[in-house]
Amino acid sequence: MMEQNPNPMLQAAGVGFNRGRRVILDGVDLQLAPGDILALLGANGAGKTTLLRCLLGLLKPDAGVVRLNGRPLSGHSPRQLARHLAYVPQAHAAPFPYTVRQVVTLGRLPHHGPFSAPAAADLQAVEEALTQLGIQALAARPYTELSGGERQLALIARALAQGARTLVMDEPVTGLDFGHQIRLLERIERLAADGYAILKTTHHPDHALACATRVALLHEGRIDADGPPADVLSPAAIRRLYRVDVELLQAGSGRSAFVPAG
Repeated sequence: MMEQNPNPMLQAAGVGFNRGRRVILDGVDLQLAPGDILALLGANGAGKTTLLRCLLGLLKPDAGVVRLNGRPLSGHSPRQLARHLAYVPQAHAAPFPYTVRQVVTLGRLPHHGPFSAPAAADLQAVEEALTQLGIQALAARPYTELSGGERQLALIARALAQGARTLVMDEPVTGLDFGHQIRLLERIERLAADGYAILKTTHHPDHALACATRVALLHEGRIDADGPPADVLSPAAIRRLYRVDVELLQAGSGRSAFVPAG
């Protein structure tokens, strides 16, 4: 297992969760520190969604504890949680044709509340988030008219506008074309370089090799391995997770990729 960071921003310690008699999570230990890009891999049904919901405070574990900045989630009010921890879903349908700027402004609700108009500091935070993600040119466009990659950038900008430094992303490249995938991964790397702590679920081991500082493998409710991608991701690990045989190819650039065996 990975050596523990003494000051994690988000930490799961011995987290267990049951649904009736079925064990979904069994003693999960996981932590996220500034600068981390932690890729969480696991087959469908491994417990990834349940773990994310526990980490976000949407589910209460049956065992163990989740801490944010050293305090149990139960010690934070919902508004405090939202100021430090943000969720970026893999898909989002706006009920109204909000502009991108309006969608990003929703990230300021934990600061000014639902019944107050955004203050100057809120509007400045929105503009800074748009600039940080490089989507100022999209600000006035209806969110519903954006491409999948542009929507993902808008959702990340909304999370940044919250002021949260810990980001939980659920399969952020799902449905994106190859170009948007690469550009989004590059943006995630830049956020980590700026000190954000990022956890992202993925079904793409190649993306974990290319854009992660750590990889955690969730198998049957347990963390099988947690460490640097080159140490954790192997053909044997992929076979155990997904029941497929693959080979690891090394490109001349030093990049690695999995391909079907044979």
